[in-house]
Amino acid sequence: MKTIKTSLLAAAVVSACAVPALANDINVKVSGRAHLSVDHLNDGVDSGLNLSSNSSRLRFAASTEVAEGLTAVMQLEQNIRYDQSGGSFATRDSFLGLRGDFGLVRMGFFDTPLKAIRSRTDMFGDRVGDARNITSGPGMSFDNRYRNGIHYRSPAMNGFTFDFQYTPHNAENATVDNDRESYSTSFTYNANGLYAAIAYETYENAAGDDPNALRLGVSYDVSKQLKVAALYQNASNLVGGDRTVWGIGASYKIEDYTLRGQFYQAGKNDLTDSGASMLAIGVDRNFGRALTMYAVYGLTSNDDAAAFTIASGGRDTRLPALAGENSSGFSLGLIYNF
Repeated sequence: MKTIKTSLLAAAVVSACAVPALANDINVKVSGRAHLSVDHLNDGVDSGLNLSSNSSRLRFAASTEVAEGLTAVMQLEQNIRYDQSGGSFATRDSFLGLRGDFGLVRMGFFDTPLKAIRSRTDMFGDRVGDARNITSGPGMSFDNRYRNGIHYRSPAMNGFTFDFQYTPHNAENATVDNDRESYSTSFTYNANGLYAAIAYETYENAAGDDPNALRLGVSYDVSKQLKVAALYQNASNLVGGDRTVWGIGASYKIEDYTLRGQFYQAGKNDLTDSGASMLAIGVDRNFGRALTMYAVYGLTSNDDAAAFTIASGGRDTRLPALAGENSSGFSLGLIYNF
C-alpha cells in the first residue's frame, strides 16, 4: 500500500514540473470570519449562560503563475478566540502546493477528503447542533486535520473529482517506522445543484489500532429556496465497537431569512443503551453575504450509556457530555465574513 501511495503522489509532482518557465505577479488575499454567539447550555443536570467564539478565523492566501499552466499556491489560516483574547497560529487549513491542468498537489495541515463531506451537508456548521456532535462523538475521530498531510486532487471532469490524502506520521517529530500514518480518499460529483460524495478514511492511533470510516454525503438544491441534505457514516475498529451514524437536513430561504433544521442519529455500539439522537432547528437573518444573525435551538437525547453533546463541534466553548443525560442549547449568533 505504501508503494502505491508513493507512486501516485510522485507521478502528480513530476507532471507538475514538466511545464515551461514563466514569471508573473504574486496575488495575495486576506480574508476571514468572526463568529460569536451567546448560548444558554444545559448538560442535563446544570445550565448556564456562555459566550463562544466558533471557529473564527484569519486567512492569508497567495498564488503565483510560475510557468505556463502551473501556479504556486499557499495558505496560512489560524483560529481566533474573540471570546478569550487568544488564538493559535496555523491551526486551520495551511499548506503549500502546485495547481495546473494535472489538478492540485499540496502539503501541510488541512481537512481530509472525508471531513470535507460533513461541511457540505451540515446545516449547522460551527453552531449549536453541528453534525460533528454525533459523527465525531465518543470513540469516533473522523473530522480532523492530520499533521504532515500530502494531498492530490484531480481536475474536475464532467463534475467528478478524485481526492487522495496520505499522512506518513501524524505527530510533530520525525519517524523511522511511519507509525500513526493515515490515508483518506473520496470521489465527488458536484454539478447542476447536486453534490454527492463517498469517502473512506483510516488512521493508526497511539494504541496501534486502525479505526476506519466510510462516509456518504448528498445535498441538492431543489429550488432557489429549498436545499436538502443527508449523510451516512459507518465506523469500524473503534473502542467500544462499530457504530453507524446517519442524518438528514433541510434549509428554506424566504427573502432575507433562511429556515433550517436537521436530525442525526447514532446507533449503539457493543454497549447496551449507547445510542443517541440530535435535533436542531434555527433561523438566519441574512444581510448580504457578509453578515448573518441567527437563532438556534438544539437537543441531544442520550441512551443510558451514551455521552453525546449538543455543543462541541466547531466551537471553542464546548459543553461536556454526561452519560445518560440529555443536553440542550439555545444560541443567538453573529457571523461576519470578510
